[in-house]
Amino acid sequence: MPVAMLILGGIIGTFAGTLLAGGMAAVAGLPLYGPAQNIAAALIALGPAGIVPQVVHPIETLFGAGLGVLVATIFFYVGAVVSGAGAGEFFSRGALIGLASSTNTVVMLAIPPLAPIAPIVFIITVLAVIPPIAANRFYQRVLGLLGWILPLNYLMLPLGILLFLVSAPFALAMGGSVRFDFLTLSIETAGGAILSLASTSFNIGNFTFFPPTLPTSSFTTGFSAHETGHTLSNAAFGGFFYWIGAVDENVPPLVRGGAAYAELLAESHFSTPGMGVSGGPFIPMW
Repeated sequence: MPVAMLILGGIIGTFAGTLLAGGMAAVAGLPLYGPAQNIAAALIALGPAGIVPQVVHPIETLFGAGLGVLVATIFFYVGAVVSGAGAGEFFSRGALIGLASSTNTVVMLAIPPLAPIAPIVFIITVLAVIPPIAANRFYQRVLGLLGWILPLNYLMLPLGILLFLVSAPFALAMGGSVRFDFLTLSIETAGGAILSLASTSFNIGNFTFFPPTLPTSSFTTGFSAHETGHTLSNAAFGGFFYWIGAVDENVPPLVRGGAAYAELLAESHFSTPGMGVSGGPFIPMW
């Protein structure tokens, strides 16, 4: 039952993402490479998609289409939250994965250097709907690697790159550390004057950061494992999911902290039965 609901959600999410991202490409006049160009042509043939470019600036169109993906992500995220444990959460989780996978794929099909690998990337990312695959350590390495090129990750990854470039020299100069996690292909920075402003560890795309007051641990235990769990979630669910989870965790009137849905998924990374990897509750996935 859980796997069936995850797969069903993945199918629905893939369909929604393909329509939203394909429509975005069509009305903005973005060329798609490979068989996907037929999807764009079909959407344009519907009528409104062929009219919109004549009256709306392509940048505004792209913004509007991206807003559609954001709204869909919020809808499925809220669905997972209100469902709690059970079929509703599985369906919503699968839909989030399908939505991100198809959106990433369509965007990659509009970028010539990435177009040839876009179908392969779709298959890899959408496989996260199957629990044994999502929990597989080799699969997680591949998913973490893809996080560096997935278009939706670039809704937050540049911020992670910038903070790393600024904080890493200070961390190393002040006895901190910079480590590379081969389990998720991510980079962890700890300590330094800049990161001392943080009260706890945090993640931005394929980068994790620790204040000097919170010691790092093995990448398979504690907060280090938790933060790299976010790296995997970012790749599977996309940048919109990342920011929605940040709001769920930190912004009033929510401020749900470790009970935020995105946190519960990340906490499952290297978790043990009955206890999350850093000691909190979790939803089994990674």
